[in-house]
Parts: sequence; structure tokens; C-alpha cells
Amino acid sequence: MKTNNIEILALINYLKQLIIKSFKSDAVSIYIMGSLARGGFSEIASDIDLGIVFSGQLYDAKEKIKIILSDTKKKFPTVNNKISIFWGSIESINGQIEAGRYPPFDRLDLINHALLLSGQDVRSLLIRPSKKELEIASAYFSINNLATKERIKEFYDCARIARKGVVYTTKTILFPARFIYLQRTGEIAGNKESSHYYQCNFKGPGTKLIEIGYYWRLNNLPKDLDIVSNYLKEGLCQLYINYINIYIQSMDKYNEIEIRNKLEKWKKEITG
Repeated sequence: MKTNNIEILALINYLKQLIIKSFKSDAVSIYIMGSLARGGFSEIASDIDLGIVFSGQLYDAKEKIKIILSDTKKKFPTVNNKISIFWGSIESINGQIEAGRYPPFDRLDLINHALLLSGQDVRSLLIRPSKKELEIASAYFSINNLATKERIKEFYDCARIARKGVVYTTKTILFPARFIYLQRTGEIAGNKESSHYYQCNFKGPGTKLIEIGYYWRLNNLPKDLDIVSNYLKEGLCQLYINYINIYIQSMDKYNEIEIRNKLEKWKKEITG
């Protein structure tokens, strides 16, 4: 596991025990995912990602997981990292039934990078998502989460982003690099690898923004938020245009016209 933070390690162990206790009638496989498994974990900005694969029924899993998350946050109030739990059965993860929470991006992360915490390793039974599925899911995620009215306003007033703190700011900066890496390679990577890939393959103010964004992710934002706003003003639009253009080409290739049109609309909205 890619952290030596005693409190975070204790939190993960507490989560593991709580999951086992809550689902004692089912055999469960519990995994560490994300940057805690791949590397590049930031105590300042990273999420704590866990994955659960059930062998039994899923009918009450969602409610139990809500309780588990609530109890854990109360137990560890000083850990500010967001905790995400992905869950499902082999059948739901493989798309044979509709249930659980394993988007394609996180399913691939589970298959390729996760570390087993408890139970039997069942990843050999899971179906790897296709590159097409990953790209379409990434485009949908972007449209639904990064192209909102509030997000679009932020392109014209970057101080809004800086004021929301290091997690929000660095995710805003680094998401495009991660999705570009996925589209170009068919693989997922952490922020370190994807930001390095962007810097090696693109030029301009967006590249400088990626470089400084990754530095901020590890070291926090400067106290003078005007510095952050200025970097964002110079590079954010170019970064997102590069990203959107790449995914427009992908949606053309897959004949996903509706998604393509939404991406075009988004690009127009952020470029005025």
C-alpha cells in the first residue's frame, strides 16, 4: 500500500473490518484501489478508494455501504481525504445484471492495479472493459461533471476554482491529462504518469498548468491564490480544448453523434 500515514492505514483497516462485519453472511473480496494501490497517493488531495466484490445478493449493499462510510468518517474526523467505495458482484461488474457501482474506468483500475485486502482474489473472473467503452464513459463523465453551468463560469473567472481549494483545483487541472492518457493508450494511470505523458506530447500554457497542477497536488496551493488564478487563466482553456478535440475525434470514430455534439457545445461555451 502506497502510504505510511498511520491514521490512513488505521482508517483502511477499520473500513475492512466494518465491511467484513456488515456483510458477514456473504463472502466478500476487498481491494485497495486508486493511487493507494498504483502509487502517487497524496495525503493532501487523493481519494481513498476501496473496491468490494460480493459473492451473494446485492439488494441491501448500497444502504449498508452508506452506513459504513458514515461510521468511518465519524471515527476518523481528522482524515480529510474523500472515501470512495466501489461495489458489485462478478455478474454486475461483467454487465450481466444491472447493479452496483463500478464505472468502466474503475473496473479497469480494479482489474489492473488493485491490491487484495481480504478474501479471495476474483479478478481473473472479471471482463476487461473495451477501449470504446472506456472512452464513451469518460466522455459522459466529463459532460455530466466538468461541463456544468458552474464549471463553464469558472473558465471566465478562474478565481472561483482557486477558492475551492487544492482538491477541486488539482482535479480540475489533472482530469483532462488522465482522460487523454486513457484515449491514447487504452490504459489508466495515476496523475504522475498521465501528467508526464501530457507534458511530453503537448506544448503551450496548458502544459505548464499540468506541471504546476501536479506539484500543487503533492504540496498544496500557494497562499497567494492570485498565483493559482493566473496559471489557470493562461492554461485552462487550451488544456480543455486539446482534451475535448481528442474526444470529439473518438466519438466520430464510434459514431456517437449525440455525445460528439455535446462536446462541441461545451467547447464553444468555454471559448466564448
